[in-house]
Amino acid sequence: MVKRGIRGGVFRPLSRSDIEAIHGASLEILEQVGLQVKSKTIVEVFKKGGADVDEEKNRVRIPEHLVKDSLSKAPRKVILGGRIEANDLVLEDGRAYFGLGGTPTPYTLDIESGDFRPSTSDDVIKASVLGDALPNISFVMSLGGASDMPYETAWLHEASLMLRNTEKPIVYAAAGAEGARYLLAMGAAVAGGFDNLARRPIVTLFSEPITPLVMPSINEAVIEFAKARVPVAYAPGPMPGASTPITLAGEHAVCNAECLAGVVLVQLVSPGAPVLYGIHTSVLDMRTGSVCYGAPEWGLGWLIVGQLAEYYGIPTFGSGGATDSKCPDAQAGAEAFMNAFLNVVAGINLIHNCGTIAHGSSGSLEMGVICDEIINYIQRLLMEIEISDETLAVDLIRRIGPAGSFMAEKHTRTHLDKGAILHPKLFNRQAIADWKAKGQLSTRDEARLKAKTILQAHKVPGLPSEVLQQIDQILRQASQTMTK
Repeated sequence: MVKRGIRGGVFRPLSRSDIEAIHGASLEILEQVGLQVKSKTIVEVFKKGGADVDEEKNRVRIPEHLVKDSLSKAPRKVILGGRIEANDLVLEDGRAYFGLGGTPTPYTLDIESGDFRPSTSDDVIKASVLGDALPNISFVMSLGGASDMPYETAWLHEASLMLRNTEKPIVYAAAGAEGARYLLAMGAAVAGGFDNLARRPIVTLFSEPITPLVMPSINEAVIEFAKARVPVAYAPGPMPGASTPITLAGEHAVCNAECLAGVVLVQLVSPGAPVLYGIHTSVLDMRTGSVCYGAPEWGLGWLIVGQLAEYYGIPTFGSGGATDSKCPDAQAGAEAFMNAFLNVVAGINLIHNCGTIAHGSSGSLEMGVICDEIINYIQRLLMEIEISDETLAVDLIRRIGPAGSFMAEKHTRTHLDKGAILHPKLFNRQAIADWKAKGQLSTRDEARLKAKTILQAHKVPGLPSEVLQQIDQILRQASQTMTK
């Protein structure tokens, strides 16, 4: 049985005419300004598909009819596969799923020392195991990085470690067409062949353009995944005021154009191939030069993305649960909750970056555990409030009467069992005296202890030896062909 996430998409701040205005501006940008495409292979795909191509300037202009045709072919529902079907995800109708990590972080907040240090392969392993164990984490990306491996293939080592250490789907980037073929081969080895990989894809490609309006050669990975009919999450990462206009409207006009170009590329390569839509509405702090993951505008952007994706009928790839704070503190909790919640109510399907701190530069296992609890709260907040004779309980109220107690009633026990009241798994509700007696632990302390317990106790079933041999062979071959 597949996992069906809680249904979001309940907050729609923009009118339909607002969304159509952004769409119209993006079409104008695609038709009149166009994209600079730095790959002859991608240029050729657009040229054969009917785009206006200036090969001398590598400029590609995409007409409205081509966008419309591509949107009509993109699937409205996408299924991601885990190693076991219980971990499969159905991306449709605003159903939300959270993922641990994102792209590799150069630093890790060490769970023992509490200090930052360079990330290593061991951090990728630990994060994957943690993500596999946390009940509200549905997919895994990298919370750390394999800096102990050659940089040309470090990303592929990271992907291999994730595939070995979680039974949940993974989302990851690939270095161009060659890298994509290696990543697909790994996914196929785990899934039991390329046909199975397309049917229940355990790997999804994360790819992005260079904003504004540049499609780099590394995006040739999109072509390979589209050919294999394995999902592509195409999501620009703008810096408002630098790479886009500083206004939310202007930023989304540019990045929506980039997203639509990604959809067109996928559908020109393989009509009906799965593609996910997303814009990482980041904020550039003009005082520090930092790209901010915890800014309110980040959350507001996801509300726009959710409405645009609903307008197009395409599943989405988002980001929530990250923070600019340098440790799991009050700032981290506030920012992580704000943007995680706004992603869900926006209707975003795949929401990554749980456990990411320090504006994307570090991973934190403690923060990953805290995010799991935050998701627990969000799921409760969005549960439907049932109004019925049973829940109104007028007959019970009549029988108990004034000054009575409902404590011992079957109705109370029944609805407690049904989740009428959320009981936190991490956050503390002890009385002061009990809290003091148990060591006055902070939420970060509790999260650290829980992460350590999981890493000691949780065992991810190993892959078959023949699959491990295939993965090792792919890594050896990639090392020979991609490492200088």
